[in-house]
Amino acid sequence: MNSIPLKALLMPLLVILAFCVFTAHAAEPSHHVLVSVSPHKFFVEKIAGDTITIGLMVPAGASAHTYEPTPKQTMTASKADIWFCIGESFEARAAKALKHYRPEMDLVDLRQNMDMISGDPHSGCCCCHANSQDLHIWLSARQAKIQATTIANTLIKHYPEHTHKYQKSLENFLEELTALDVEITQILQPLTDRMILVSHPAYAYFCRDYQLTQWSIEFEGKDPTPFQLNNTLIKARNAHIDKVFIQAQYSSKGAKLVAKELGAKVIMLDPYAESYINSMQEIARQIASGS
Repeated sequence: MNSIPLKALLMPLLVILAFCVFTAHAAEPSHHVLVSVSPHKFFVEKIAGDTITIGLMVPAGASAHTYEPTPKQTMTASKADIWFCIGESFEARAAKALKHYRPEMDLVDLRQNMDMISGDPHSGCCCCHANSQDLHIWLSARQAKIQATTIANTLIKHYPEHTHKYQKSLENFLEELTALDVEITQILQPLTDRMILVSHPAYAYFCRDYQLTQWSIEFEGKDPTPFQLNNTLIKARNAHIDKVFIQAQYSSKGAKLVAKELGAKVIMLDPYAESYINSMQEIARQIASGS
């Protein structure tokens, strides 16, 4: 009996493989959008779903205040039609390179229409740039609605074929944010001491929404001097502080020293977490714990 040629056996497999590769490639969204920080990736995904591919400039664990994109990352990011920015210093430098490769890229500032907070002089907040604005704008469920609306309107302008989907998704997301705001208000309601001690002053918008005050151990992005440290200890003792909140993106050396002196618990929070709803709930629960 004649054997079947190897070529005849392989040909059907090659055709199937080629079809699978083509199908996978065709299914990949042709629209590309860029965000600076992970929480806004969550926002865009909530509104756009699988209609776009989302690129992230600042990777998990990195500080948006000091991050510098690599040339490779900049080249990859240059495929984006839109970049949702927040005013970080690296954005202006990276934008020049991106515009060189893709002049038509739309740079959208998510601070527009926002009720911005200026830097607190006592904290020497390193998160305040340019006109001394606090840039952690997503850490307010109320202000997040404005950012979500800006994102949806921009996506509709660029990709009008998905208008109905984006409008409906925005409506649903705004309802989620309203429910989140109500939930956080309830979680924090029992608090009597309204001051929180943090390693890095990221929570101004969160504190404004829920009548809290943050005090930063870090000064101008650096560990505190002995004088500053002593001042912080006095203030913390007067406020009966029993928790110190740190985050992975910044030094916690000073915070751990303060916690040791106070006999306070050190708690790690991640305000840059991509899972935005869960992150905001966790921040509220940890602040309220032991109240």
